[in-house]
Amino acid sequence: MRITVRLDIDLRWARMEVRGCLTEENCRALLPIVRRSFRILQEPNVVIDASSAQHIEIAGIDALERLGISGLEAQSVVGDSAGSCSLIVPEVLPSCPSRFPRPHGSHRFAA
Repeated sequence: MRITVRLDIDLRWARMEVRGCLTEENCRALLPIVRRSFRILQEPNVVIDASSAQHIEIAGIDALERLGISGLEAQSVVGDSAGSCSLIVPEVLPSCPSRFPRPHGSHRFAA
């Protein structure tokens, strides 16, 4: 998973763009970045945009929802901190490309 964080110049919002694979195992890596964004921003409003992720597990989305991050509606997260965080995912979750080799050879397997 790769994450790019974009901050508003007036420190009102942050947008985290997620690329690669968003799974149940690695989604917790987003939380420290959300917390740090909350400390930096004057009016914390964080959007996690996974619409460009290569692979998204439903279990990863469920884990984020259990942490208080869900859907397009901003939710209060990070305990007592004021602020909100929302999640953007595509309607159809992309499958992991490494599980389905492409015929043109972009995924090569050792023999």
